Amino acid sequence: MADEGVRRLIEEATRESLNQSFVEAGKKYIAAAEALERKGKDTEAHETYKKAAEAYEKAADNYRSSKSYKNAALNMCLAGDVYADLADSEQAIRAYVRAAEDLLAASDEHLMWGEDAETQKGTALAVAATMIYLMVGMEDKAFQAARAFSAKNASKLRFPATIRLSQIPQMLESAIRSVDIDSFASAENAVVTELKAALSNANAQQFIKYVDKGLDMAREILRGQLKVPKVQAHLEIPVDMTFSEEFPLQVVIANAGDGDALDVKAEWYLDDGLILVSGEKVKSFASIPPGESVTMEIVARAAEQLEGVREYEVLVRGTYLDMLKTEYTLQAGPGTLVLKDFKMTEKLQHDADVTEGRLSLLRSSIEQSGLESEPLLRVVDALSDALVRARTEIGEKELDTAKARIAVVNQMVDTLDSLIGDDELIARVKQTRESEKKAFAKAVIEGLREYLVAAVQKGIARANAEAQPALAQWDDSARQLKDIARKVQELKEEISEVVASLEQIYAQLPTAATTDSPEEAARRTKTRNAIEEIRSKLATLRGKSEEIATASILQPGERPAVPEKVELAVGILRELQDQVADILQKKQAEL
Repeated sequence: MADEGVRRLIEEATRESLNQSFVEAGKKYIAAAEALERKGKDTEAHETYKKAAEAYEKAADNYRSSKSYKNAALNMCLAGDVYADLADSEQAIRAYVRAAEDLLAASDEHLMWGEDAETQKGTALAVAATMIYLMVGMEDKAFQAARAFSAKNASKLRFPATIRLSQIPQMLESAIRSVDIDSFASAENAVVTELKAALSNANAQQFIKYVDKGLDMAREILRGQLKVPKVQAHLEIPVDMTFSEEFPLQVVIANAGDGDALDVKAEWYLDDGLILVSGEKVKSFASIPPGESVTMEIVARAAEQLEGVREYEVLVRGTYLDMLKTEYTLQAGPGTLVLKDFKMTEKLQHDADVTEGRLSLLRSSIEQSGLESEPLLRVVDALSDALVRARTEIGEKELDTAKARIAVVNQMVDTLDSLIGDDELIARVKQTRESEKKAFAKAVIEGLREYLVAAVQKGIARANAEAQPALAQWDDSARQLKDIARKVQELKEEISEVVASLEQIYAQLPTAATTDSPEEAARRTKTRNAIEEIRSKLATLRGKSEEIATASILQPGERPAVPEKVELAVGILRELQDQVADILQKKQAEL
């Protein structure tokens, strides 16, 4: 539609609004908004949709003021639809709730006549109102409104069909509260067979779609309390198959949910070029309990024997139901089946055998080479382990991984072969190794020299540190010797004085010749002899004292500048340092 047409529609809608023809205005606003959307003018379309919703609300106000509640409800539902399309949930819920209130008011208008036919129409409208409450997620309000309606109009609900209609909300509530699938199915059947027919009789078939949405919401509420199934399917496709072989295809269908999966159906879809040999293409299972699985298997083959390699697609699709009969889909794949004109397993086994032989030769070459063998042999051991793993993968049908692993091993063998066969490289390695050894030895010798110098200096410092205590000890010994010599000299002088005193006493003693008494003469002689003996001994003692006082041992001599033992230790250390340094210098010169 051209811009002129859109503008004309908006102008007409505006005129309809001014003329109080709000329903027509809403329709034309809708048409204009859709045209704007097709042109990509989303902002203008959004504003136009809002005008349409406002027009429907004004139409509802007009109908409501004239007590035409059913039409008011219909227009509020139309406004709610527009708001819902605009993703304005707050306005949409407000509009739908007002529509439900209008339907309840319309129900009262029918019930006031007291006739069975009108009562049935009014009941249908009231139940439709509760379904609209359910649709917007207000289940408590829905069931409360239904109970209030039944209590208010109990005396008027006499006709059996009308009673069954009024009980639909209670049936839904009971089914949801007790999580009773059978009760919900009965309520659902009543909605389909009775409520929709009653709405048509009441000329209110426009509300059927909202009833369906309310029923869907009730189903979702019930599903939220149900244990639902969750079916997962996994294809098992063989590997390393040829065009001439028949091969099995298998799918495992497992229920990982909490509820039973009912009426499970699955079908194989094979790519062109594959033929079903045996097995069921379509299979059904009555139910799969939670935590259990079933298996479908067929046997297929290629339609013709080709050359080279070709890929085929395999797929399984199916459906299953939950307790509410809601249908779910399941799918396994698509998986890729690869067929060849040769057995990859046999080829890889041959490649592994050849590679193993190359590793054996490589090990011998390394042991005979001039290179450092231990690290290289460790690499060879690791490659051998990788080859063993590749053989395991071949057995487990992990052929792509095994192929890649064998290729890597061969590349490493090629690299090591080229290293071992490079004579120039080996010569450089030997030369470098020898140079490194010499450099290392020189570094060690230099370190030893430095360590020796440091150790000797440390010993000298320790010896020098002991010099002062040794000198102090020498001074103390010298003082003691001098003190002894002085005391001996004093003793000699005292002995001399005693000797002089004895000589005086001896000179004054009377002699034996001066007495006539033999006894007195003997006594005098004895006394003089004793004194003479004492004087003689004291003279001898005085002579020895003189010898002791003048003995060289009591003469400390000259005080040394450095103690003898310290000087000796320092000399030995310096001599040792010179000898070891000379040896290290010669060894370093040899390197």
